[in-house]
Amino acid sequence: MAELSSQTLHIVARELNSELNDARTALEAFGEQQDNVALLRKCSEHLRSVHGALRIAEVYGAALLAEEMGQVARYLIDNFAERRHLAEGLDALMRAMVQLPTYLERVMSGGRDMALVLLPLLNDLRAVRGHALLSEGTLLLLNLSSDQQASPVATPGEVLTIGQWARKLRTRFQLGLLGWIKGERVDQNLEVLSRSAEKLEQVATTQPVFQLWWVVGAVLEALREGGLEGSASIKRLLGHADREMKRLYEQGEGRYVDRQRNSRSARSDRPETWSDSDRHAG
Repeated sequence: MAELSSQTLHIVARELNSELNDARTALEAFGEQQDNVALLRKCSEHLRSVHGALRIAEVYGAALLAEEMGQVARYLIDNFAERRHLAEGLDALMRAMVQLPTYLERVMSGGRDMALVLLPLLNDLRAVRGHALLSEGTLLLLNLSSDQQASPVATPGEVLTIGQWARKLRTRFQLGLLGWIKGERVDQNLEVLSRSAEKLEQVATTQPVFQLWWVVGAVLEALREGGLEGSASIKRLLGHADREMKRLYEQGEGRYVDRQRNSRSARSDRPETWSDSDRHAG
């Protein structure tokens, strides 16, 4: 599924680049001719096409950004007579025009499609329209499902189960998490956390466990790239990941997944690994 989405993205990339360039050209022209609302309408039309193409390609973080950009463009058009928030809207749109191609390039080169990276820009766009700001927890819910499926990577001579790997890696994960929270050797500690999450993602044999460590890895990727701040909710989420690591080696992967599914069935239909307090944190 992930490979299919990647192929689709590469197929529509030329159309996306053309539409994005046209949208940016129209927006820049409007910046110089702010009495010509037709240019803003043209920008809005191109953004609608960009959003549709991104939905087809299943690049949901980029599609969300394009949708917010289109909403701002329409807001500026609807409030054109009053010039309401025109300067702030133009500034946010221009920054988004620069960021969206960069984000797409990152995804096409193998990076994760994680809307968390775009959180500050998404909130700047929403603020123009006076809409409620998104939280890290909200965007995590949008990204709880990876298109990829669990496919354990075997290393020659390696016989450890994921539970055994969780036991082996947990102390390093805890030390890295503690050091990062304290602000000590931030880059090195984030790398330690990322390597631990990547290993557990690679050796997971069940989809719920794979999903958990895919999401943890994506959060850490966003932190390392500076697209996400280490807020209290993110620290709680990573602390929760540490506790899940402990449960994983205490229970074993099969029993761990069964308990998660039973718990999910008993409570409600919701993601299998994050608790309510963590999911809605932030």
